Amino acid sequence: MSELYEMELPDAKARIAASGRNPDDFTFEMEYLPPDPDGGGMFTVMYEVRVGNSETGNGARFIGGIGMGWVDYFENALKAGEFD
Repeated sequence: MSELYEMELPDAKARIAASGRNPDDFTFEMEYLPPDPDGGGMFTVMYEVRVGNSETGNGARFIGGIGMGWVDYFENALKAGEFD
């Protein structure tokens, strides 16, 4: 598992708690994405994060990696009600 993802996951769960929801109601799955063939020899690890709310069945997908900020996009989706 990506070290970056492991550092980001507690932040995502803290943002769930800060929103008044239970972090245990949310599932997180990470899967590495294949390298970008147009990357010009530079390879940056990117991954997809699938987040689901087990209480509502709603979920969303985000792209993670260095500088990708998936946790911020997740928080925006959480505030917008995408998991309600």
